[in-house]
Amino acid sequence: MDWNDVRLFLSIARSRTLVGAAPELGISQPTAGRRLRAFEEAMGTTLFQRTPHGLQLTGDGEAILKQAERVETEMLGLLRSVTAEDAELEGELRISTSEWFANTILTKPLTSFAVTHPLITMELLGDTRLYDLSRREADMVFRFQKFDMPDVVQSLFVKVRYGVYASNEYIERQGVPDTAGEGEGHRIVAMDRAHGQLADVPWLLQRLPRATYSFRSNSRDMQAVSCAAGGGVSVLPKVLGERFGLVELWPDEPPPGRDVWLGYHSDLRRVARLRAIIDHLRSTVPKEV
Repeated sequence: MDWNDVRLFLSIARSRTLVGAAPELGISQPTAGRRLRAFEEAMGTTLFQRTPHGLQLTGDGEAILKQAERVETEMLGLLRSVTAEDAELEGELRISTSEWFANTILTKPLTSFAVTHPLITMELLGDTRLYDLSRREADMVFRFQKFDMPDVVQSLFVKVRYGVYASNEYIERQGVPDTAGEGEGHRIVAMDRAHGQLADVPWLLQRLPRATYSFRSNSRDMQAVSCAAGGGVSVLPKVLGERFGLVELWPDEPPPGRDVWLGYHSDLRRVARLRAIIDHLRSTVPKEV
């Protein structure tokens, strides 16, 4: 049995489409289809059933899935152990975090590290999805909440300060919102509905309950662009507000800040390049931004 065929089977089982599985493995959709058919022939059974909702596992597929996941756990553990033996600063590091944090906080120091270490390749993923460290979807992850997965080494990396912002154009048009007036006549730029429970959204709505939404997005960068374009009042990380030249409102009463946690799988403790980049980031990024 080819390990790559097992990886393909697991990827299809999780994404339920060839379209979703192929890019993850660096192959085309037709190639993924051919390899799946060959794998099914080798196993002597049909593993997936095509439905309007995508590829669904058959009974035999469900049984094989459990075995394949155990094989994956053993293989990835082996790969992590081999990777952990490196002593030279060379190879690739795959790091995941939110888009704005990648753009504003991490890109420059990671680039400077790669420039001074020509055998290192940095891969920085700006994404709201939480990558799985145990499946080596990323070597290191920065996230705004503690990790609850087993075998993850984590530590507090930085504290992020937030402020309330608006553009000069918006203030000239609408004025500074008055909490006594509960924000009547004002517009808000905020998180999308799926992330509307984050602390900054209810914090702002509590002060401006009569304001209405003008723009919502799961991207802080997009929120900052909208705010800079005169879309309304927005709670943003201070580094973003300053970067976009926005006017901070109510600086004496800032919204609550948030902690950013760094995490990586415990099997990578001895990877020299991982330890080196963590030391570099801690020496170049302030403890509060």
